[in-house]
Amino acid sequence: MALSAAERKRRPREKERALDVQPFTMDLARTERHDIAKAADRMAFDDQTEYLMSLVYADLKRPAVRACNYPDCMCPFDKPAGGTCYRGFEEQMA
Repeated sequence: MALSAAERKRRPREKERALDVQPFTMDLARTERHDIAKAADRMAFDDQTEYLMSLVYADLKRPAVRACNYPDCMCPFDKPAGGTCYRGFEEQMA
């Protein structure tokens, strides 16, 4: 049995609601939009959003370049000399 127009519209909305999909926008210059589109096409992505998300996921798999020097902290900030941890961790005495 064929789906009605209302049913075809309802299913994607239910899926988006279940995944908590929220809009995300960025202000980009024409040259930036062109570069993203060109890079996505070059890497064989049909969708620029998929291309950008692949970059994010790849970055998350790599070790952080800037990371806290406290053991097990994993915050993105390095403690300044003589400073305290931004998340309240106590420095372990050696």
